[in-house]
Amino acid sequence: MSAESGLSLMLDLPGGAAFRPTLPDCLQAAAAAYEDAEYLVSSDQRVSFREAERASAKIARALLALGSTKESRVGLLMSNRPFWAVIFFGIARAGGITVPFSTFYQAPEIAWCLAHTDVETLIIEPSYLRQDYLALLEAAIPGLADQKGPTLFFPDFPFLRRIIVAGACDRAWALSLDDALDAAASRAEIDDAFLARVEAAISPADRLLIICTSGSSGEPKAVVHTHGVAVRITNSFLDYLDLRRGDRNYTGQPFFWIGGLNVNLLPALQAGMCLIFADRPEPAELARLIADESITRLSLWPAQIKAIVEAAEREGVSLASVRSGLGAPRDEAGLVIPADRRMGGVLGMTESFGMHSIDRRTTPLPRGKGGTWGRHLPGVERRIVDPITRAVLPPGSKGELEVRGYTLMQGYYKRDREEVFAADGWFATDDLCTIDADDFLYFHGRAGEMIKTSGANVSPREVELALQSHAGIEEAIVFGVPDSVRGETIVAVIVPVGEGRFDEAAARGHLATRISSFKIPHRFVAMAKEEIPRTGSEKPIKGVLRDRLADQSSNKE
Repeated sequence: MSAESGLSLMLDLPGGAAFRPTLPDCLQAAAAAYEDAEYLVSSDQRVSFREAERASAKIARALLALGSTKESRVGLLMSNRPFWAVIFFGIARAGGITVPFSTFYQAPEIAWCLAHTDVETLIIEPSYLRQDYLALLEAAIPGLADQKGPTLFFPDFPFLRRIIVAGACDRAWALSLDDALDAAASRAEIDDAFLARVEAAISPADRLLIICTSGSSGEPKAVVHTHGVAVRITNSFLDYLDLRRGDRNYTGQPFFWIGGLNVNLLPALQAGMCLIFADRPEPAELARLIADESITRLSLWPAQIKAIVEAAEREGVSLASVRSGLGAPRDEAGLVIPADRRMGGVLGMTESFGMHSIDRRTTPLPRGKGGTWGRHLPGVERRIVDPITRAVLPPGSKGELEVRGYTLMQGYYKRDREEVFAADGWFATDDLCTIDADDFLYFHGRAGEMIKTSGANVSPREVELALQSHAGIEEAIVFGVPDSVRGETIVAVIVPVGEGRFDEAAARGHLATRISSFKIPHRFVAMAKEEIPRTGSEKPIKGVLRDRLADQSSNKE
C-alpha cells in the first residue's frame, strides 16, 4: 500500500497470486494461475489463459519490431472475438496505448478518432457483418485508395504510419498482420528477455486506453485511463459482481465501450472465467450458444435478454445453465431476492472506468433501501452539489453528483486537466441524484441533454449537426424520451426547408453514412417552425417538446 495515495502497490488474484497493477503483470499472473483453462472461446478458436499470454507476446514483439514505443497509440477496429483481446494485451505489453474504434463507426467518425487521438498504428479486420472496413477507411482517409505502399504520410493524419489488416486484403496500403508477425520472429534481439524488460518498465501510472465517447458539444470526448485504474477497479469488482472461477460468460457489450472491458474482459482475466463469443449476435443463435457452451453468466441489457428468452421458447432451447444475469437476482443461498430489496441499477461512466456506485448482487438490501443505485465503491468519494451554485448539499438533497478518487480518468485527451476537474479533484457527472444518510444513492436522471439509449451515450448535438447537413432540413431538434426497454428513445423534431415535405427515408439514408447506427433517431416528427416552443432568444425549449411527445413515443426503429 502506498502511504501517500492509499493505493495498493500489489493486487491478488482469487487464487492468491500477487501481481503489480499493470495489464502485462495481470496477464502473466492469470496465465500462471489458470494455465490451460479456457479463457476465450469462439466458433473457430478455443484459447486458454496460457495461450492468450503466448499469442499476445507475439503481437507485442511485432509492434516493437515496427518501431512502436512507450505510449505509442494503436487503434483497434475489430468485432468482439478472441483476437481482439489478444491484440489488446499485446499492445499493452509493448507499452502502447490502445484506442478502441467502434464497429458502428462511419467514415466521418473514423476520421475524427484517427486524427484526434493521434493514432500511429491502426489494426483492423477487413469486414464485420455488413461493414466493409477497407472501404470505410478509404472514405475516411483522402488519398488512401491511391497509396502504393504500406508506409503512410497524410497531412490530415500526421502521426498515422501504418494500417495492419488481420485477414485477407488486396490493398497496397495494407500491412498484413501475418507478415508483421513473421518479420518480428526473425528479429533475434526482440526475444522473450527483451519483452520482459519492456514489460518491467511499464508502471501502473502509464496510460493504457483512450476511449472515445459522445460529448455534449457534439464532438466526442477521448477518455484517458491508466493501467493502474483499469486493473485495480476491475479487481475490486470481483467482490461485488458474483464472478466465479470457471464461470462461462457471454456479453453483448462490445470491448470498444467501457462495459465490455470493466465487467467482462478484465474481470474474467482476474477471476479465471471463460468468455464466449458469438459469430452473429442474433437472439436465436445466442440461445443455442448458451445451451451448447453451458454458459453460466450473461452480461446483457434487458432488451437483449428479453429477445433471447423469447427465441429460446420458440426454438425449444434450454437456458438452464445460466445462474447469473437471467431473471430475478438471487442471494447466496439461491433464493430470489424480494423486489423491494433489490438494486435499481448501478451507476458509473467511462470517465470513472465504470461503476462508482455499487452493491453486492447477491446481498439483499436493507429494508427501505430498495431501488437504490448503490453505495460508494471503496476509494471513491461522492457528493451532491447544487447544479447552479456548486454548493455542497446535505444528505437527502437532490442535485448533481460529483465524484473523486483513484478510478477517475487522467483526463480528456488534448484537454487541460483544469478544464475537466475542479481544483480539488472533483468531477461533475451531469447526473441528478440524492445520497441518503446511509450512503445509498438514488438516480433521478440527467442534468444535461446527453441521451442514454440501450446503454450507449448519444450526443443530441452530434445528431442535430448530421441532420442539418441534409439539404432538405432547415432545423433539427434531438432529445431523449423515456422508454421502458431502451431507457430512452431518440426523437428528432424536423423543420423542413421552405414548404417542402420531410422525407424520413432520405434522412435515415443521409445519417447512415455519417453517424453510428445506434445514434440514428428511432422516431422523426416533422413540425413547422412556428409550432416549436422557443425562448426569447429563439432557442428551442426541448423540455416542452419532450413532454409533448413523451406519451406518444413508440419503440419502432
